[in-house]
Amino acid sequence: MKNILFFTTLILISASIYAQSDTLNLTFEQAYQKMQNDNLSLKSAESEMQAMEFRRKTTRGLYLPRFTFSATYMKFDQDIGVSMDGYSQVLKDLGLVNQNSMLPSTLVLQKEEFASASINMMWPIFTGGKIRAANKAMDASIDGSMYEIQETKEKLNTELVERYYGYRLSLRAVQLYEEVYKAMLLHQSNAQKMEENGMISRAQTLYANLSVSQAKADLQASINTANTVENALKNTIADDTSEIRVISELFLVKDIESVDHFVNSAINHNPLLKNVESKREVAQQSYNIMKANYMPTVAIVGNKVLADYQMAEMVPRWFVGVNLHWTIFDGTSRNYKTQAAKATVQRVDYIHEKAIKDISTYVNKLYNELQSHIEQLETMETTYEFAVEYQRVQEKAFSEGFATSKDLVDAETTLAKVKVGRLKIMNDYVLSLAKLLEFSGEAEKFLEYSQREDREREEFKEINTEE
Repeated sequence: MKNILFFTTLILISASIYAQSDTLNLTFEQAYQKMQNDNLSLKSAESEMQAMEFRRKTTRGLYLPRFTFSATYMKFDQDIGVSMDGYSQVLKDLGLVNQNSMLPSTLVLQKEEFASASINMMWPIFTGGKIRAANKAMDASIDGSMYEIQETKEKLNTELVERYYGYRLSLRAVQLYEEVYKAMLLHQSNAQKMEENGMISRAQTLYANLSVSQAKADLQASINTANTVENALKNTIADDTSEIRVISELFLVKDIESVDHFVNSAINHNPLLKNVESKREVAQQSYNIMKANYMPTVAIVGNKVLADYQMAEMVPRWFVGVNLHWTIFDGTSRNYKTQAAKATVQRVDYIHEKAIKDISTYVNKLYNELQSHIEQLETMETTYEFAVEYQRVQEKAFSEGFATSKDLVDAETTLAKVKVGRLKIMNDYVLSLAKLLEFSGEAEKFLEYSQREDREREEFKEINTEE
């Protein structure tokens, strides 16, 4: 009765996993689109990209003149002027001033209180290459941000493959362990009948009971695993749907490009390498800026007084000119900063060279893993033929009293393990393939592989058994 109740509960659980009317049926391509649209990590990376675009515009503005507005109010302790003592009579004698005129004792040049408002302009026309280098450095930083976004996308693609197909594997495992549990229940029922007829011993019936308990535990563990992986998948695609059903099958493609193809693609397209290259460009332009400090800076300057109050008439209301600033000697600071920038360029060069070697090695490793999975699958075909035949023989032998309960249980378990093993190999294959494409800079090609006509499917080929 307990087994019947458990089996009834199992059917309800399975129904909730596989066939709920409100279940979201999701292909891998649909899951990929949802991740692209909703994943929070991608949204964060895209926001950073927008910020970098605005920073790019700030460096573009360095080529343009800068206008500033200034206003001044000043009050002195007295008027600024020139004493006229001794000059009044001279001016009269020269006939420049009427003899009867009374000249002030002081000629006021500037009242003690005045104010002015003006607009100022400064336009660098030569900086020794600083502005150009700053813009190139910013362009390289923007490229680096784009490669970081690409790297994030490709890492998320691998994460999606791991969780989507991992969930597919766990659901298929639930199905297979459910089949094993059903088979164990049937075997238990048959064993009890055979014991009642004196065909087998009590020990064999007890072993059948034990096999049912073990199958029940394995099934429940597989259900728990499926729930865990489903939650991880929901996190990746940013979906809170109550149930998700993944409908794209696991696969394996035997005929893939050569390892040299993937190595060359990685060197040319790997976003991590491209990001290192952009950082090298930033370091190079920083070095150029340091070298530009040895050159003079030339700028056009200008000023226009817009309004004034009691400002001396002799003060000009506008001016334009050229300003030159050239640091001839500043101790040793400039030299050491330049040497430090040069050393940074060399350091990034070494990092880039090391990254190429590391990625090439890792691509070779992943490619070899794919070949191992292909070989394992081929071996599994032969193992499956044996497991099917062995299970058939043991089932027949047990029904005729020539095999023990343990023999039949072992045969059923072996067949289930072989079926799960095929799925596990395919799951390992798709994950290795996703990583290989990620490091080769070709993550978007995963969909092509998953839809190829020559791919191996989840199910073993049918085997005709002879009685």
